[in-house]
Amino acid sequence: MNPRVILAWQAALAAEHRACYGYGVLGPRCTGAAFDLARACAEAHQGLRLRTAAAIAAAGADPVPPEPDYPDLYSVTDQRSAGRLAVTLEDGCAEAWRYLYATAAATASGRPARDPAQRALTASAVRGVQWRPMTGAVRLTEPFPGIGPGS
Repeated sequence: MNPRVILAWQAALAAEHRACYGYGVLGPRCTGAAFDLARACAEAHQGLRLRTAAAIAAAGADPVPPEPDYPDLYSVTDQRSAGRLAVTLEDGCAEAWRYLYATAAATASGRPARDPAQRALTASAVRGVQWRPMTGAVRLTEPFPGIGPGS
């Protein structure tokens, strides 16, 4: 597989590692429906992380390991800030998966990465929309999830 596709896939895996860690930080600050959503999101990211690592290994590369810590995620103090972190995590994952999709679409050897990238991008965009009302955000959707400043 094209080395650029592998690097983009590794970036998506790194975003998933970060999301898994982040949901562990924000989950305890949530109650009711927000707690249920946090649990569902955490499970989705954990499953995606496992599948992504397996796919990278199957492509002949060593999956990038998680960082030992993500100190910038510790600013969660209540349910609203937990929701803001969740949106940030989902937007970051959407951006990483969008980058993989675009990189994979540019090469014939990237075909195996395109469908999973599209599914993961869509799932992150949907989860971001679910979290936005819990943050007090005025705009509940992003016009083009994964295509933000710096994408």
